[in-house]
Amino acid sequence: MRPNDTTHSEETKEFVIIGNGPSAITLSYMLAGNWPYYNPTEPHPNSELHARLVSPGDSESYSDDTNLSSVSLIQRDLDYLSGGLSGRSRNPISILFDTLQHPDADIGSDIPSALSWSFHPDRAISHVVLGSGLPGGSWHKMNDCNNTLTISLGTWMQLPNLGIKQWSCDNKRESRVPLGRVAKYYRDYVRHQNLEKYFYNNSQVLRLEFNEKDNLWKVSYMQDKVGHFTISTPRVVLATGVNEKPNKLGIKGESYPFVIKSLTEFEKILSNLDRSVCNEPVLIVGAGLSAADAVITARFEGLPVYHAFRRHPDDPTLIFNQLPENMYPEYHKVHQKMKGKSLSPDYKAFPMHCISEIRSNRTVVLTNLIGAEYNGINDSTQKTIKVSYVLALIGRRANLDFIYPKRLRAQLLQHPTQPFHSRNNPIAINPFTHECLNAERLYAMGPLVGDNFVRFVQGGALAIANDYWSKPLSLAPKVSSSPEDFLLR
Repeated sequence: MRPNDTTHSEETKEFVIIGNGPSAITLSYMLAGNWPYYNPTEPHPNSELHARLVSPGDSESYSDDTNLSSVSLIQRDLDYLSGGLSGRSRNPISILFDTLQHPDADIGSDIPSALSWSFHPDRAISHVVLGSGLPGGSWHKMNDCNNTLTISLGTWMQLPNLGIKQWSCDNKRESRVPLGRVAKYYRDYVRHQNLEKYFYNNSQVLRLEFNEKDNLWKVSYMQDKVGHFTISTPRVVLATGVNEKPNKLGIKGESYPFVIKSLTEFEKILSNLDRSVCNEPVLIVGAGLSAADAVITARFEGLPVYHAFRRHPDDPTLIFNQLPENMYPEYHKVHQKMKGKSLSPDYKAFPMHCISEIRSNRTVVLTNLIGAEYNGINDSTQKTIKVSYVLALIGRRANLDFIYPKRLRAQLLQHPTQPFHSRNNPIAINPFTHECLNAERLYAMGPLVGDNFVRFVQGGALAIANDYWSKPLSLAPKVSSSPEDFLLR
């Protein structure tokens, strides 16, 4: 049971999951005894995958009369099942789970899930989910965003065995859904699936370290209005996501109060803004979807906009150049403005510009990056603009500062001497178990390992649950003794 006193208390659990977003919720669902099975009633459109699902692999020992549809994926050889699959994830089990949950989704098919679920109460595993807010993680911060739609299809946002339409009792045909509705769905999912006893909400993890004396991980956390607690566990799962800290501009004046770093904060300011004294444009910095949402929000509220971003609008890596126009018309309109093809007196784009300085009188210095270091000659130019607010939406990053020692924190990454990056430098894991390569019985999932879409974060849950049930439970965790000493305790 959850601690209910304000004294220091210590518990023991089989698993501690740090983070309470979609990936953590899915893992909790599986650890609670809910197991997925392949439903061969309608064979999967991938005939090779179907054949592997209904026949054992070389490492699987089943009798000839075993009906493999009665064997859960948690008990199967995931390496064998995931062979030959491709998709928009670097992690093979994420692709496997998504292929089964959303067959042929990337070619526009709307085929029902190939998975069925059964509850096995005798296989429930003792665990706890620690999250700094309510279930849903960073989605809960968007609880009031009812005008901004998800970038992904609504069906791609849902978790196992409870569709969003089923949850909302709403049969409206809509491909995308408001962010606020998704946040409420994740919160309610925990209650609908009877997972509330596993969730310690409003809990801030203070420290994670390995105790060599008892071969257990120690997790220290503070729960609001309750107290400080410690949990001992052989297995910890990092599921914190990458939205904890906004990226910094790294310039003078960044700390002024009129510099904002989240769309939610901007919307709160708008709700109390005196328009009669807000005569200058809002400067929006960034070329991602959050920046586009800010442009849409500001223009909807009648505020003039300056929009500065480093890349060329036709850069193929820009997210707008990867979105179908018919599905995302609002983002296409912003992109047209960024390219100068849709002119507006209240919107001015500054492509290939960066901010050099923010001054206390609300003036901002922009530097033109075109030819800035061409042939060794600095040919950049600068301009100064007057603004009401600066909204810097240049991405966010993970907060792993609770992991000790610092040396271990660095060793977890694929490139230990470089900072964490979800795409270029994620946590290094065994791709079939999601166990960290440099710390046994420490797992990672979701954006920390490069899975940034809800569709794919759920595969990590399958990998971790499968690993638990396939390993001898007497094995104790062991932290890598790799000799990197470039970071000290």
